[in-house]
Amino acid sequence: MNVLLLNAGSSSLKASILDSDDETILANSHCDRVEGGARYEFHDDQGQTTLHKSDQFSFSAAVKQFLNDWQSSLAGRGVAENSISAVGHRFVHGGEFTTSTIITEEVQTRLDELSALAPLHNPASLETFIEAKELLPNVPHIAVFDTAFHATLPPEAYTYPVPDEWTNQWGVRRYGFHGLSHAYCAHRAAEMLKRPIENLRIVICHLGHGCSATAIRHGRSIDTTMGFTPLEGLMMATRSGTVDPGLLLHLQRQFQLSPATLEEILNRQSGLLGVSGVSSDMRKVLEASQSGHEKSQLAVKIFVQRVCKAVGQLYVALNGLDILVFTAGIGEHSAEIRSQIASGLDCLGVKIDETTNAACTPDSDISESSTIKTLVIQTREDLSLLREVAMTLAEA
Repeated sequence: MNVLLLNAGSSSLKASILDSDDETILANSHCDRVEGGARYEFHDDQGQTTLHKSDQFSFSAAVKQFLNDWQSSLAGRGVAENSISAVGHRFVHGGEFTTSTIITEEVQTRLDELSALAPLHNPASLETFIEAKELLPNVPHIAVFDTAFHATLPPEAYTYPVPDEWTNQWGVRRYGFHGLSHAYCAHRAAEMLKRPIENLRIVICHLGHGCSATAIRHGRSIDTTMGFTPLEGLMMATRSGTVDPGLLLHLQRQFQLSPATLEEILNRQSGLLGVSGVSSDMRKVLEASQSGHEKSQLAVKIFVQRVCKAVGQLYVALNGLDILVFTAGIGEHSAEIRSQIASGLDCLGVKIDETTNAACTPDSDISESSTIKTLVIQTREDLSLLREVAMTLAEA
């Protein structure tokens, strides 16, 4: 069956149609919010590419454009309309949902209530769902959650040291995110090295617009850097990552910053953008850094240091490490950042071949002779989405 997969980010939408039987990609698109509007790129399975630019970005428009281009591509080749049998939607925050689920009115209401916990992502996924449901009302729509992979976290990893009432009555706990990416990369790493995943200790560094690191033992998440929301943990493109909660209380008391203002600043004006003052794009920050821009140099140092510290903590949680994985936009494409992180982890036994690292494309092994294998893997959240959709329908 043909499955439409919709992966809404904070400022982008990845859409694809895959055949669930052989997992081939029949069409895909990527729509990004850019300065002055939106950039949209569509690819069909014949190698044809279509580009569009528009004055405004919206998730609903991107869904509609993708489905129009898909049907136009088929019609242009004289192919009869090829129907879509199901739609899979990535939701960053699933709250109490620990498995994928068909979206009913009740489920939609519960997902809407979770928007406050992932303000950059869940509203985008809901907007995408509403448009797709309008266009494809007679097929099942399945919500797949980034948090679900981390349902295996032990209590000592997911429980915050706060009053028991917060944990058990208010649901305050570490949820973890980027689960679709971490799940795929863990299995892909085992496959690349031809080793059983059950025997491996893996740390995956998902470094993109959002960043997180996860410790995986026996194929299960046992610790991760993101927490109750996707704001905790590593420094990111526009998100601060972890800061002292006492700092936030100070800013509220001393400078009368409201919760809404703090949320906006910590989610959209911090991270690489906030420190460098140049850009949220690591490529531009690195370029400025290499040109001598001091704030950009500092931003890169903070980014690298926080990843190294996180990997060190996860190394301890795993009691050792067999595989280190770099994935997502920065992890897959920035040899410089990979090199700096590996250098900072030399004390743990991480050693990479700098020549291989500089020239590599995913999926690659960039290890120098060492006990820890370092891999660069292209994340395939679409495949994780597809497999979850198929499993959910089979169990329905």
